Amino acid sequence: SSSSSSSIGKREELVLPMANLENKGNFKGKIWGTFLPIGDDADASENKKGISLVARDFQSVAIYDSKGAFVGVRRPTSKKPIDVDNISLVVEEISGATGLELKTDPGVPFVYAGFAGLLVTSFLSLLSHSQVWGVQKNDGNKVLYVSGTSNRGKEEFRVEFDQVLDELP
Repeated sequence: SSSSSSSIGKREELVLPMANLENKGNFKGKIWGTFLPIGDDADASENKKGISLVARDFQSVAIYDSKGAFVGVRRPTSKKPIDVDNISLVVEEISGATGLELKTDPGVPFVYAGFAGLLVTSFLSLLSHSQVWGVQKNDGNKVLYVSGTSNRGKEEFRVEFDQVLDELP
């Protein structure tokens, strides 16, 4: 899409979005157009009268009056006015625009927080985690039952566990 910046009347500046007319109606090739409503019925929804601006490139704009008759061509760099339907019109600039839209999503911080949590817990799962239990029955025997487990380094845990048990009295 593109837009055309035009001045009318008391140096009122308008920015008019131009629609792509390629393969619509009898138009062939790259072509953009916009419509400037005029007159008392400019706000009416049916049978609008206005000036049509058509551009095949960013170099010039063809201007048509409210009856569809060709009035002339203007280059944006010329700054030369053209009278159309009792309006002095100056095409000041034609600029292209992309179809890129920026929008926000309020849920994005939650997604990032979840991803950060996933990364932290993934790294924590790489750490060795060991547990040791001990139970002594109250039956007069001085026997201590000890057991343990580890999620990583099973052989290292067994060696260290045996060393701790050897130090018990």
